[in-house]
Order: sequence, then structure tokens, then C-alpha cells
Amino acid sequence: MSITAETAQAHAKDPAVLCCRAEAGITIEPANLEDPAIFDELVDSGLLNLDGVLTIGQVLGATLTKTSDSLSALTPDNVKGYKEAGAVEEATEEAPAEESAPAEADTPSVSGSVQGMVTTIKGGKVVISIKEGKDIYLELPI
Repeated sequence: MSITAETAQAHAKDPAVLCCRAEAGITIEPANLEDPAIFDELVDSGLLNLDGVLTIGQVLGATLTKTSDSLSALTPDNVKGYKEAGAVEEATEEAPAEESAPAEADTPSVSGSVQGMVTTIKGGKVVISIKEGKDIYLELPI
């Protein structure tokens, strides 16, 4: 079962394991990762090996370099662009400070437009609106 962004943040230092089969070239996000709560049983049964595995915090936003089956541990061999361990610790230590960020009304916004795509940064989110084709609208926390 995949995890949420909140679970990924809470378990940033836990091992990163794919929940489902994933194709090479995807950007790893929480929905691609398995819940760390089940790892002990899988390791004990011999179904999962966590030797050399990267952490959840290290792999988020990185690229999968090899098509991998479900319950595959993410290691430097199959992930490109992962964060070094020290960078993840600094980011998780800064996370509580983000909660005290100013309200959306106090946060400046930045906008840009490229051939039917509008990108806006406001209130701690990146908002992407693509008008051509399917009228896609995305909000991503930053």
C-alpha cells in the first residue's frame, strides 16, 4: 500500500521500498513507496532485503533508473539524483519551521506563463495550470 506525503515526511529516515511495479524514468513520490510499518515482517520472512537501501527522504524527487517490481528496495544502483544523508537530516530539522510560515495573504506570489501553462508560487504551494489539451490544474506544496 502506498504512503501519503505526510507519512513520507514522518518516516523520512526509514528505508525506501517500492510499493508497486514502477517503470524506469519515473520521479519517485510518496505514492510509489511502501509503508515502513510492514518491513519487519517482510525482512523476517526473507521476502525483503534492506542492505544498502536509501531512506524515504533521500529518494523523494529522484529518478528510478531501472524498471523494478513491487517491494524492491531503492538503492544507489537503481536511483539517480537521490539526496545525500546529511541533506535529508537538515531538511527534516527545518520542517517544523515551515509550519510557522506566514499566512497565504502575507506570502508574495510569483507567476509565469508559457504556451498555455501558468505557474504560480503562492502560500507555500506551486500551482501549475495547463490550459491546452485537458485543462490540467496541479497544486504542489513547497
